Amino acid sequence: MSPDAFDNRFYFVIPANSVKDVDFSEVLESELTLRYNSDSTKTFLCYESVSIPSSLTSIKSKEGPYTNEEVSNILNDSDWSIETENLASEEDILV
Repeated sequence: MSPDAFDNRFYFVIPANSVKDVDFSEVLESELTLRYNSDSTKTFLCYESVSIPSSLTSIKSKEGPYTNEEVSNILNDSDWSIETENLASEEDILV
């Protein structure tokens, strides 16, 4: 059995106002790819390491670290769901 590609990935949920404190060279996201919860007060970050990136250690109100399975359960909660009826369809974007 091969190791899961996500075994070395860990996640923190952080307050949206803490994004400014993140060194994006330490995580797998960029400011443009962040996903926020439904009221835009939280986001999450992923990193690949056994040690917590230094910019994340300084964020006081973070939640985690979570495994891939744990963060998947969190993101499936209604607080993180995306209102698909308000999203533009691919056809609308291409027109």
